[in-house]
Amino acid sequence: MRTPLATVRAQAEIIHRRLNKPEHRTTIREMIRAIDESSRSAGQLLDHAMVTFRADSLEHTPLDLVELLGETCARLAPTAELKDIAIKTNLPDAAFDFIGDSVLLQGALRNILDNAIKYSPEDSEITVSAARNGNYVLSIRDQGRGFGDADIQDLTSRFSRGSNVSDIVGSGLGLTIADEVARSHGGRLEISENTEGPGACVSLVLPQS
Repeated sequence: MRTPLATVRAQAEIIHRRLNKPEHRTTIREMIRAIDESSRSAGQLLDHAMVTFRADSLEHTPLDLVELLGETCARLAPTAELKDIAIKTNLPDAAFDFIGDSVLLQGALRNILDNAIKYSPEDSEITVSAARNGNYVLSIRDQGRGFGDADIQDLTSRFSRGSNVSDIVGSGLGLTIADEVARSHGGRLEISENTEGPGACVSLVLPQS
């Protein structure tokens, strides 16, 4: 599912770079974004299947959560750039040493950040941070729509989405995946409105010891 979509996207990017007329570039850019939406939905279905498969037999390998978060931001930066969204990181220099399944943890972070990009307006910012408060707290804060009047506690249920995003393609699995990964590592997912303005804040909270 992912390979043909990636191939079409690559060809569209080549065409985008070669076009000179702004209206043509805009059309191709919209096409690339539509391909990305399809890729996201396919990827989330595969991610959820992987979480279900691996949750009972997690890999326990040493990793650095700060490094994992930075890598996730770098991977999704091109997607954010298509909407002129700036990903701003506030990450410590010190490592956040953790024992866990790096594949699942990166999948959780990718889905949280991908949601932030998807539901954020153009020319906005996403702030990514990492802190310690007895736990490791990896937070992604956006300036998007927030959750409307949806019950935040229900948003981790499969296929559940906010009441204000019906016009945006989505599978309703992103937060479900992140929640299941967090719980499988003895942690939790914290979801709230952005206290610093419009938007949402989603944090992956993992035990420090």
